[in-house]
Amino acid sequence: MKTKCKFILFQSILILIWGTSSLHSERRGKLSNPEQLANQLLQKAFNYIFSKQSPDGAWKSEHYGLLKSGQSLTPFILHTLSGSTLQKSQIYEKMVEQAMNYLRSYNEMGVHGISDPDLLDYPNYSTSYALHCFLRFGNKNDQESIKNMINYLQNQQFSEGSGFPQNSPAHGGWGFGINQKPTMGSFVDLAHTRRILQSLNDANSITNRIKSRSEYFLNRLQKRKEVPNDSQIKWIPEYGYDGGFFSSPTIAYANKGRTLVDQDSGEKYFRSYATATCDGLLSMIALDYDLNSREIKDAKNWLLQNQDWALPSGVPLDDPSPWAESMKFYNLMALAEVHSSLQISGSWKKNIVHFLAKRQTTDGSFINLDGRLMKEDDPLISTTYAIVALNQVLCSN
Repeated sequence: MKTKCKFILFQSILILIWGTSSLHSERRGKLSNPEQLANQLLQKAFNYIFSKQSPDGAWKSEHYGLLKSGQSLTPFILHTLSGSTLQKSQIYEKMVEQAMNYLRSYNEMGVHGISDPDLLDYPNYSTSYALHCFLRFGNKNDQESIKNMINYLQNQQFSEGSGFPQNSPAHGGWGFGINQKPTMGSFVDLAHTRRILQSLNDANSITNRIKSRSEYFLNRLQKRKEVPNDSQIKWIPEYGYDGGFFSSPTIAYANKGRTLVDQDSGEKYFRSYATATCDGLLSMIALDYDLNSREIKDAKNWLLQNQDWALPSGVPLDDPSPWAESMKFYNLMALAEVHSSLQISGSWKKNIVHFLAKRQTTDGSFINLDGRLMKEDDPLISTTYAIVALNQVLCSN
């Protein structure tokens, strides 16, 4: 698996120097070799991302003020580009060196995304991706920063010590970052939680207590077919169980699947939907769940029974806020990560490549013009999501 990724992505770096080939003939013909076309799409996407790196090493949004500092985009993009082992190349090494120097300059005692205290740039997202980067590219002088990042992320889990006992809905999850008070700090969801769990897993720093709390949090959000026999979590409605996930136990609008009404009781409950179910599955994988566990099987079956590669299943199309249309690339990325991680068979690689081949622009980028709510109208974000998906196609057995 690693050898295959290495060859394909090293070839991408060489193409940056020698030029890219046309994709037109591949796109007009039948998709008989998805990996070959995926490699071509990836080469052009790499060209675009490399061209957008600032002289200071950062990637900065040209569309959103909150993301213009580069504190969250830079570690996300660097981690994505370095997702597979590359052979040494001058272009690649220079890109990494510049990006890492930028990240070092904005490391505030192990926390990223807080250089402007009045405009936080997703501290938990930023720090979790930065931790991946420092673990991969850091040197001996970075060890203290790595320890500080781990400590920060561990302490950001909502727990008894920060005023969130086991009967608190936020218990065991993670939120936006920094503020742990039971008001704004209780914004908690699966998207933050899974990224922090993945980075702590990468650092081999998920303690038994963190794992236990995290499992408790996931039990709250998964609508499992077999309901846990635990009175502490019976606030979950006793209906609507289908194996999938919703995203947040505390913030209703964060649940993009919205609600349905149980026909028997008349009570509302949160619907399962694809991106939350993917984030839930990836969280369980980061916690080293048995892949044959009831929890993973239920969530996997929900995804297989509700497959949609164009839009996130379970997110209503008639919602006043067009979340389904805004999450096209996030949905594709998350589905690719799950299918690759669980080694799901089928035509998923062709589905991903077919979706992306129709949407890559002439400069190699991807953009979702309907994606304002998820910032997918920023090509830096959508293109990085697309690269994650293509990496899964090319690196999965």
